[in-house]
Amino acid sequence: MTDNDEIVNPNENLIIPDWINEKYFTSVLEKDEPDHAKVLKFTTVAATKPGENFTSTMLRSYIKLEMKDGSVKTKTYIFKTMLPEERGGNDITEFGLFPKEAKMYETYLPAFEDLYKKAGWDIQLAPKCLLTEEREGKIHFIFEDLCVKRFGNIDRTKGLDMEHMTASLHKLAEYHAASAVYEELHGPYPSEFNEGFVKRDLKKFHIDGFKQKEKAYKKAMLSWGMKEAEKYVKEFPTADQYWAQCLSTLDLDPLEFHVLNHGDFWSSNMMTTYLPNGSLDQLILIDFQLVKWGSPAMDLLFFLTLSPEHDLRIKEFDHFVRIYWERLIECLKVLKLKQSLPKLRDLQNSINKKQNSFYAVFSITNHLPIILFPTDKDSNLHNIIAETEEGENLRLRLVSNPAFGNVMKDLYPFLYNRGILNFEDYDV
Repeated sequence: MTDNDEIVNPNENLIIPDWINEKYFTSVLEKDEPDHAKVLKFTTVAATKPGENFTSTMLRSYIKLEMKDGSVKTKTYIFKTMLPEERGGNDITEFGLFPKEAKMYETYLPAFEDLYKKAGWDIQLAPKCLLTEEREGKIHFIFEDLCVKRFGNIDRTKGLDMEHMTASLHKLAEYHAASAVYEELHGPYPSEFNEGFVKRDLKKFHIDGFKQKEKAYKKAMLSWGMKEAEKYVKEFPTADQYWAQCLSTLDLDPLEFHVLNHGDFWSSNMMTTYLPNGSLDQLILIDFQLVKWGSPAMDLLFFLTLSPEHDLRIKEFDHFVRIYWERLIECLKVLKLKQSLPKLRDLQNSINKKQNSFYAVFSITNHLPIILFPTDKDSNLHNIIAETEEGENLRLRLVSNPAFGNVMKDLYPFLYNRGILNFEDYDV
């Protein structure tokens, strides 16, 4: 980074706290760059475009260093912190996302990678975390900047082709396998890992969010080009049915195979590198704020609903489950799981169980409209949940987006015919 280098800020509207400065990075630089003499220049910008991250503030810090030998070196780091309270931070705090993620980076992810290392496999699951800190009630992380290693984000609006889907499912299986073996060796995870998106004591938040989206969603359903659209609108869940479905995710079948689900596994929560010929080289997972102990069907149903290319999503649905399962079994064997290995037919059955259907419903009502919406400066958590005319208009724009409707005209009937959208199953 010379004085003439241009640093691009992908979100000029993001407010960066003034305490994120070179002094704050002192301890990180002492450990990561012990041979530096002083900081010559410090610049922090947004790390992501608007609409790419809704639960945290992601920054990239550029630090120009003078080394003890007189040379000059540039380091970049990713800084992750909680949203400001007035921009949706209060809601995020209630979910306890950051304390959970801190435990993942401090304890569990390094331990999972160590399991593979001891088995003779070199597998990296997540980026290196250089600092986890609580400051004035807020938790912050500093990560290695994977962009330096030529890792980049995938275009969320396009969906993943077969190569990327296969690599993603393999990485998910590696993560899941290690989490299952770790639990077998060390016992249950902390109690907060029993809840993910759904938290029992936040009923009002969940129901209010559902009702807030309901009007725009039912209106948009009539515009997607679905046959019998009126039938689907009529059978749209009531708030009571939706909450009952939410709660069902907390009822685990003790006879099922369980893992530590990522909880928010879709294309923007992974990063990739490529070989000179353009083929996929490495894939790594990020964002472990919503991890939840339960059936791997939770992550699978969520991911398979959200992330494949349109032409693959339905056609390859069951094939994707097999791709995941084959890698899962391979990993569980090398890590020497003691309990019985999960069977493919049992995993397929789990995907259709009523305890897991929430992950498809939540994905098509909450995530997919945002994923398929082009980058927009107004697309953020604060505006999406705003109880204003502008908020209602944005919610309608999200679900009326032609790209979203083009997916949903096929996906909604597909999920309906599998029984995943049979909301009367949750009537008391």
